[in-house]
Amino acid sequence: MLWIVTSPERIYEEAKIIADLLQAGASYILLRKPSWQTADYLAFLDNTDPQWLPRFIIRDQPSGCHFPVGGLHLSASARAGTDSRDLQRFALCSTGIHDTAAIGIMPPSFSVLLLSPVFDSISKTGYQGRFAKPLPDKHGKQVLALGGVNASNIHRLKAWHFDGAALLGAIWQQPDKAVTIFQRIQQRWNSNDQSS
Repeated sequence: MLWIVTSPERIYEEAKIIADLLQAGASYILLRKPSWQTADYLAFLDNTDPQWLPRFIIRDQPSGCHFPVGGLHLSASARAGTDSRDLQRFALCSTGIHDTAAIGIMPPSFSVLLLSPVFDSISKTGYQGRFAKPLPDKHGKQVLALGGVNASNIHRLKAWHFDGAALLGAIWQQPDKAVTIFQRIQQRWNSNDQSS
């Protein structure tokens, strides 16, 4: 499973690039824009081809999203302030974690966990990887690697029992090459090559 996390900043022709990434096989797009208000998210989704809406995961907007999106992602602060009943209308709920011990204590409503940073971050200078190793018991959760994942290291994740990755820096550092870069990463992920 390969997710794309949107860049925090606006990207030229971002909507087109996102549609191209979905067409190329990205499992989901995690729409994460920390500076956006609910109206910004709604405007973006309103201008999105309806066929792609089920493959969008929206961050921290449990009550403001009436579009038929694929799921909801909650940051740690939003997770603390969200009633679990608000999560029931979403087919998929995910959240970010920064400690492998959190895997076993996350409520069952969060079926996908984004663990970071696995490798040294591409988009955040000085954000050092801490989880480039096999995962402990996943307690039935799907765990995606976030942080520094690219074509040169993604093949290591399967051996460490990750279910996939959420890609950010590798995709958006060169937006004009985003689809080509994604396809290279996807090819490595789908490959049976487990060598380092």
